[in-house]
Amino acid sequence: MKIKLILATVYLLISFGCKQTNNFLVPPIKDINIPLEEYIVDANLGDTVFYKSGSILLFPPNAFVDKDGNIIQGNVQIKYREFERPIDFFLSGIPMDYESDGQSYTFESSGMAEILAFKDGVPVFVNPSNKPEINLVSRNNSDSHNIYFLDTLKGIWIDKEKSIVTDLKSDDTDFTISEIKNNQEIIAPIKPEKANNLSPVIRIVIDPASFKELLVYDNMKFQIDPKEKNFNPSDTLEEWKRVELQKGRTEGLYVIKFSNNNRSISFSARPVLEGKDYDKALKVFEKRRNEYEKLYAERLDIEKEEMERFSEDSLANIEFMEENARIERMNALIAIRNRETAIFNKQNEVIYNAKVLNELIRSFNIDGFGVWNCDQAIQLKLVPITPEFKDEKGNDLELTNIAVIYKSLNGIIRFPTKKIKIRKDSDYMIIGVYNGRYAYISYDECRKLNASENTDQTFVMTVVSEENNNYEYIKKVIEN
Repeated sequence: MKIKLILATVYLLISFGCKQTNNFLVPPIKDINIPLEEYIVDANLGDTVFYKSGSILLFPPNAFVDKDGNIIQGNVQIKYREFERPIDFFLSGIPMDYESDGQSYTFESSGMAEILAFKDGVPVFVNPSNKPEINLVSRNNSDSHNIYFLDTLKGIWIDKEKSIVTDLKSDDTDFTISEIKNNQEIIAPIKPEKANNLSPVIRIVIDPASFKELLVYDNMKFQIDPKEKNFNPSDTLEEWKRVELQKGRTEGLYVIKFSNNNRSISFSARPVLEGKDYDKALKVFEKRRNEYEKLYAERLDIEKEEMERFSEDSLANIEFMEENARIERMNALIAIRNRETAIFNKQNEVIYNAKVLNELIRSFNIDGFGVWNCDQAIQLKLVPITPEFKDEKGNDLELTNIAVIYKSLNGIIRFPTKKIKIRKDSDYMIIGVYNGRYAYISYDECRKLNASENTDQTFVMTVVSEENNNYEYIKKVIEN
């Protein structure tokens, strides 16, 4: 998908709007793994990355530093991927066990991701004053899952914090209508300006769910800021993958950004109108300003009443603030997500379309690049068995990377030796690697064996063919 930057007119639809590689994680099967997706972000201005699952990565301005703590300038390459299924955990080589206070636990995951960052091929690091935020899609809304970071030097998981889960479809609340109304956004209208001949003008089409302060004006255009030094007419000859519109730091200015896999450019522009459109907009502005001032006064009255009501009950006040934060966060995520709904080219044809596949989001800031996991550490009651692995012809199999997967657990239990343990009265399957190929025995076959504690048990494994030794086939085997 490509976007051609046209100097005269650009159409954009916005809906509201040490090395970082490690030898600790060794995939059990070479060349079969979740691929890392690559993105280019603007380190100076900050940026937003949308992953194909629906996850949202937020990078504030100046989020990256070098090994000496110096702020990184310019473009930074982000590499990112997610792991959501047991097969993902297995093929990645990521451990799913956890030790705490001398106790052993198994991770049940509600979402896992790996994020790396580079400047000109050299790893960069998180600025502790401006941490990036991952908003990770999740399969469950349990509040018992913590955030863990994988320390690959020590080979352990570090417990960071509780994960904050947001249901983007949820509007459940115990508060009154007036309180919810107080959480609704009140947008001050922007006074329209008239276009002049001092700099180029471009046109951006804004979706009705986008920047509300601009939507009251018809035929809105954007004029490049005369002080802008980044705008270069030669950039019109290059093809761009994505266009974004963001509010600038100066009131009345917006930042328009074009990017592709190689680089990104951005420049400041001001909303303007021409001719009769400008005269009409002035009348609209006066009306909207009166409405805004009235709503703002009502907001202040509501806030005063709420403060008086909750001041005598600290617990109720805390609950109200938490609910207020939840609603604000939900609205912010929806706004960011919807901004990537679609981008149109000059012929008004959709050339980019991003769809969110899950409405549950787990949000957390990161203080380092690597593997981050949203997990619940649980203790399983397992019984030992001594397995013997054979192929379908009765030949012995020397398996490596042996692991057990349970239908009821979004996790995986690895066993470095042939001494394995199983969970009684639970559906499970065993997987492993033989000569670089995936080997497995299904849930149904394991159920028939009815293996019991401290017994020798023969497992007849299916070794997939070279043709089927790929991610999609292996995933299908486990999920079926």
